[in-house]
Amino acid sequence: MKFCFIINPKSGNERFNPRIRRLKALLERDSLAYEFQITTKPGHATALAEKATASGLFDRIVAIGGDGTINEVVNGMIRVCMQNKDRLGNYPALGIIPAGLGNDTARGLGIPRGLKDAHTVLIQGSTRYIDAGVVNGRFFINGVGVGYDGAVMSEMYEIRRKGKILSGWIYFKCLIRQFRQFTPPLLRLEIDNNSLPPRRYLMVLTANGTAVGGIFNLTPKASLDDGLLDILLVEAIPKHTFLLNIPRAIMGKHLSLRQVSYYMSKRVTIKSDNPVPCHIDGESYYNNQFSIRLLPKALKIVAPYPKSLVSG
Repeated sequence: MKFCFIINPKSGNERFNPRIRRLKALLERDSLAYEFQITTKPGHATALAEKATASGLFDRIVAIGGDGTINEVVNGMIRVCMQNKDRLGNYPALGIIPAGLGNDTARGLGIPRGLKDAHTVLIQGSTRYIDAGVVNGRFFINGVGVGYDGAVMSEMYEIRRKGKILSGWIYFKCLIRQFRQFTPPLLRLEIDNNSLPPRRYLMVLTANGTAVGGIFNLTPKASLDDGLLDILLVEAIPKHTFLLNIPRAIMGKHLSLRQVSYYMSKRVTIKSDNPVPCHIDGESYYNNQFSIRLLPKALKIVAPYPKSLVSG
């Protein structure tokens, strides 16, 4: 078995070189064949994953980084797989070693954050197929957030772009600051073939998994392999109601709120008169139209055995 590790050296807040040295020691202890590919710029992980997938040389392509790095690797892998759907079973499986801030994708798959434990899953875990989504031509595993959570991620992106190290405390400050200043946009939604009346929404989350923002479980009914996308609609909500219900959102107990609606579908279209902030698997993006659809069983992954798997 041969592994291709695609590594983002800027992910998370852990020092890069010591982590890689520990990983090399584990790989050599187990006498595994591997190659390391280091990303140098945005989009590089996608190009590396596309080349590695098409080469036929690897059994596992492993993303080492946060949700953004995983998203880039997924985009490279699925591009190749979509070109030859009949050969999907022959393509390598995606492995993950979490090294970001939120690690929502890994959390949804039940992959532990610790390097040694994640390595064990990579070697001993089972392979299975999960659904993916596509929004405006870009693939995703975990979810697409339009509105408030997109604004939060946009602010986080600007902080990171200035060279600052991100942390949970910075994320929480962005969460509160954006809630105070964000104006819910007027959005027109179509879920499958049903059009909803135009309405101002604080956020519209189209999710494949349950985990968002490192701690929140906003789509608790979601599953990564059920053939459906879960859509959470949150209308404009009073500030005191928002703050009081943060614990409920962390535990996935917020669906009974009057301002919350929940759908399950295969296709979602979101339109606005003006560009709206969005995130795709945690990566900042802006547009005034979002065409989202499900790709069933589009990706082969390595995850814990089903009995310990937190699916979705």
